Amino acid sequence: MSQTTSAHHVEGVPEHSRSTHDSSLSESGAMESGGSAALSVDAAPKSEARVTTLELFFDLAFVFNFTQLARVLSRDMTLRGVIQVLLIFWLLWWMYGGYAWLTNHLPPHRRHHRILLLLGMASFLVIGLATPNAFHGDGVAFGIGYLLIVTVHAALFAFGGPGAARNMLRIAPFHTLGALLIIGAGFLDGWAVYALWAAAVALEITAPVVTGVSGFELKPGHFVERHGLLMIIALGDSFLALGIGTNGGQAGPSVVTTAVLIFVIPACLWWVYFDESEKARRAELALERQDAVQRSRLALAAFFYAHVPMLLGLILIAAAVKKTIVHPYEPLAVAPSVALAGGVALYLGGIAWFHGILKIGPQRFHFTAALLAVTAIPVGHFGTAVSEVVLLGVLIGAALLSDHRWTKKMAHLYQ
Repeated sequence: MSQTTSAHHVEGVPEHSRSTHDSSLSESGAMESGGSAALSVDAAPKSEARVTTLELFFDLAFVFNFTQLARVLSRDMTLRGVIQVLLIFWLLWWMYGGYAWLTNHLPPHRRHHRILLLLGMASFLVIGLATPNAFHGDGVAFGIGYLLIVTVHAALFAFGGPGAARNMLRIAPFHTLGALLIIGAGFLDGWAVYALWAAAVALEITAPVVTGVSGFELKPGHFVERHGLLMIIALGDSFLALGIGTNGGQAGPSVVTTAVLIFVIPACLWWVYFDESEKARRAELALERQDAVQRSRLALAAFFYAHVPMLLGLILIAAAVKKTIVHPYEPLAVAPSVALAGGVALYLGGIAWFHGILKIGPQRFHFTAALLAVTAIPVGHFGTAVSEVVLLGVLIGAALLSDHRWTKKMAHLYQ
């Protein structure tokens, strides 16, 4: 979704959007004719805002935490490991969403904004380093890193004007209390640790319900592109898992063949999400056609909640790939087989949910493919790991075909 087209500002946009764009162009042309070329930049419509390189750099630091979560799950593919990953993931994803909304409202163009955002990145690094042992000795370090993240987030929003500051005053207490609960959990053992973590997650889930999401003027182009870039980086984490899984061993024919077959999974998942940037254009239009309040609600539903199963699916796939690549022509243990198929199922289910919220793609076939992905588990467990990989690749390919057919059928709605 990162390669969005600028044409959508003219084609396929409601009349009020076109008139705004045309008036902006006229104003810009008048300024240039007067010799004030610099002022024409200021006259550009807000929807032209795009993701900065610092935001992309920030996302790279954030996805490091996904690598660590896949490591946690690969090390402990039990119910305990799954619960730990879910608790950590929710807190991380919630705060990433907070920073995505922040930079959408307040781009990091000024020096002090950039310094604070870099401090936020450093905090995510601390959390990433503490993640593998967050429930066994590094809980305090994790909590302090999280407290720094929420503090920087609140400080940056304070620079966004009185409206943004008021909104942050409503949300900040939830963030701060959650961080303090995590720090407290670091001093405890046993079930109390999980109870405090669960309470922190519950606070973050409750926050948007209590405070609402009004008061933010969302820029659709920037928001869609930002999450698209994040998905590209997260999908790339699957390639890192391939390299880590081989553990520096020789690249024999079986390893190379399996690696190429596994590569098909993230490649097709990329295609399902992006569809040659068409979905980016549709998603932007879907948001632009709403008023400010409804746009914020749609953005929260589509780009936060619907992305949860997609990102969790990628973490599961990355964890499973490390096990799959080692002995590709032998049966997979139950846990990695479930993780691989479950990861694909979650991703496809999330895509279907995402499509349904914004009305930008097919749903039924993707949900069906997600359910059918579960049938690959016995194939991998009783057959071979590579057989499960091939079956999952076929299912994702079928989902791609469904996307293509839907696009051809519904293209007239976006002309």
